[in-house]
Amino acid sequence: MDKITRKTSFGQWFSPINLKTFEEQVKTMKLDYYTKKGTTESFLKLLLFSQLSEVESLHALGDCLFDDQLQKEIDLASISVSQMSRRLNA
Repeated sequence: MDKITRKTSFGQWFSPINLKTFEEQVKTMKLDYYTKKGTTESFLKLLLFSQLSEVESLHALGDCLFDDQLQKEIDLASISVSQMSRRLNA
């Protein structure tokens, strides 16, 4: 087995979150009940990225999603500013 793991920095920042407990809470509170895209997990990753990158606005955050690597990491191809705003308000 290879000793060198190729985890991205973003993956390392997100790894302390217990995803099993997180998924149970999302199901219990039905946070993704009416969600077609932009699940709670992907939105949390997007918010974590925006905080760590010091993104100034939702418009700038939407522009960041043109990066293929970021899309792959957060499992979200695109999201509009209005969708992000509604998700934050919810």
